[in-house]
Amino acid sequence: MNAIWAEAQRRGITRVCHFTKSANLAHILSTGELRDAETLRAGTDGFRPTDLERLDGHPHLINCSIEYPNTWYLDRVRERDPHFKEWVILDLDPVLLGSPGAKFCPHNAARARGAAIRSGLSAFTAIFDASVDGNTRRMRTAQHPDWWPTDDQAEVLLPGPIPLARLRKVIVRNLGQAQLEHFRLTQHFDMGPLTPPLVIAPGLFDKRVLSATVRAGRRPTEHPFVP
Repeated sequence: MNAIWAEAQRRGITRVCHFTKSANLAHILSTGELRDAETLRAGTDGFRPTDLERLDGHPHLINCSIEYPNTWYLDRVRERDPHFKEWVILDLDPVLLGSPGAKFCPHNAARARGAAIRSGLSAFTAIFDASVDGNTRRMRTAQHPDWWPTDDQAEVLLPGPIPLARLRKVIVRNLGQAQLEHFRLTQHFDMGPLTPPLVIAPGLFDKRVLSATVRAGRRPTEHPFVP
């Protein structure tokens, strides 16, 4: 068994998250895969990038996070584009953590232009160190879950493309968005068979609520959407 995947299982990690504008969702489903920014920019399809700069220096890899999204960064990018306010969080199979070429950063990967990005088991376990120095020093406490990184903004950079078979659920902010996404995918784009289950989880879109909840050892509430 891959050592990184074995360690992820030991820690109780249940998923990897990637967030994107909801306008990109139909494209991901129609192509059957989640592609890295470098590949998307080289293509002819419409592409609305999350990060225009990619200061981490790894545009050939897909930015993800462990268990829950990096909502601190999501909050920043939502404010940059007044025309596209709707975002979704993709629930990906955590077995991807053991992918060849996967890299890890214990804090925001763009910090110091990606200087802390590493590969291998030691890089993965460094995400869970007793303290991590990112934009400030973050510490673990007795309540800190084994599956949650020390720094909320820790990142996993995965090689693409990620096949659609690894996409398990799509997480949205509220019932209204779930209804809209379901209509778009099943009626407007006629993607009924390709549409993953939708999950409503407001707490995953609020940086302070998410951080406080998880650091207290609790999981935010999630509800499956029933059309």
